[in-house]
Amino acid sequence: MTRKSLAVCLSVGIATLLWSGASQAGEKEDMEAMQKQLNQNVLDRPFNSGDKASIMAYLEQALQKGTLPPQLHPPTGWQPGWTCSNLMYSYNQYRNCLHYYQYYGYYYRY
Repeated sequence: MTRKSLAVCLSVGIATLLWSGASQAGEKEDMEAMQKQLNQNVLDRPFNSGDKASIMAYLEQALQKGTLPPQLHPPTGWQPGWTCSNLMYSYNQYRNCLHYYQYYGYYYRY
């Protein structure tokens, strides 16, 4: 599990606990303030797609061996004009996209 997904899971879990307590008390304003604070906490942390050195080492090795990218079709939700940067929510999706791009010379087709 990546740091980003772990942070999101923790935030969702905390938000769920806070939301259930606040909704029982009927304090809608407090709940909204807590949710805004949790959202800000997640956004304040820079995204880390993983160790970029390990991604680059993987790509170099895969390209030297002529290994086909593990994901030949775009991930769910892929949109025209997207690049691998749009997939930084997932280490594997990001890595696979970079591999596809370096192997074929273009991004996924939709």
